[in-house]
Amino acid sequence: MLDRLTLPPLPTLQGEHVILRGPRGSDVDDRLRHPIDPEEEDGYGSSWRREWDGRRYHTREHLTASQRSPDPGAYTWAVEYAGRCIGRAGLGVDADQHCATYTVGLFAADLRGQGLGREVTRLVLAWAFDVLGVHRVQLEVLASNTRAIRCYLACGFRQEGVRREAQLYPDGWKDFIVMGLLHSEHEPQAEIAG
Repeated sequence: MLDRLTLPPLPTLQGEHVILRGPRGSDVDDRLRHPIDPEEEDGYGSSWRREWDGRRYHTREHLTASQRSPDPGAYTWAVEYAGRCIGRAGLGVDADQHCATYTVGLFAADLRGQGLGREVTRLVLAWAFDVLGVHRVQLEVLASNTRAIRCYLACGFRQEGVRREAQLYPDGWKDFIVMGLLHSEHEPQAEIAG
């Protein structure tokens, strides 16, 4: 029987181009500078952002409230690039089962396609496996989000199944792909700063 994982405070993770750190008040201003991109928001599973009449909400109050993470084992990083917050990454850890659920989203559309999502994902995976000691990291991704799926595959995740018509969006039911990566499949990265 494995002992329960010890859950340290949120670390700062330093990559070549990005820094993963705790949230700051200025992150809300950085987010508000970028318009909502409905297709991209929906692409990383944020159907909850859309009201059924097609309106979207994007307020300072909502963004400020979403920065709070009182749950033990819920790690939420701000993704910093060139001194600005450009997205968020999260790792929900089940300390008893030695597994975690990964999320990531970059809201700066002009920075997509430059490998930053892969860098963020690799930083979080390296910390989860090599420092925290989880056995498994899993995620779900909207089946139509091919950019994210390519990123996850490049970082070592494997497709494990499909949750058919798993969420109702304003334009219909959507499938989600379940992906996972085991500690034994993870290739350790170079030293983690932070």
